[in-house]
Amino acid sequence: MQSLKVALTIIIALLLQMVIPGRLPFFQYVDLALLITVYFSLQRAPMIGMLVGVIGGIGQDAIGGGILGVQGFAKTLLGYLIAVASIRFSLENPLARLGVVAVAAAANTVLFAGLHMVLEDPLPYTAAWGQFGKVLGKTVLADGVASLAVFALLDRIFPEQHAARRMAIGKRFYE
Repeated sequence: MQSLKVALTIIIALLLQMVIPGRLPFFQYVDLALLITVYFSLQRAPMIGMLVGVIGGIGQDAIGGGILGVQGFAKTLLGYLIAVASIRFSLENPLARLGVVAVAAAANTVLFAGLHMVLEDPLPYTAAWGQFGKVLGKTVLADGVASLAVFALLDRIFPEQHAARRMAIGKRFYE
């Protein structure tokens, strides 16, 4: 049942990623697949974080028409790194989670643009540093704001994850 809910969450996020940017222009900077990858990576499960990252990233490549595998690679790498960091450090605090989202959004944008440059398919916004900086800033801001709502919704959809995270806080700090 849990894996079905995770799969449906990824599919719904990809569908929303296709529909909403046409109606809300600022939403083009929100990366729902990344936010879901970060959410599951913060659950201290590197395999789940990587699996959600690869499926969400490849799905995003498929619907976005980019080079297949670039988003998958970036999100898989970030999913693993965030999961390992969440094992070593306490990232349950909402402010810490917001910081993780900001760093993940920036790293995802840099990885995505860098991989496109390496594959000799540079993105239009990488022509000038100023333009790249604006896209990077808007992406970090949009993902940070969207993460507040997305994480609250996912905490309601996956209450067992929320309870497990709270239990881990108690074990780590009160025993």
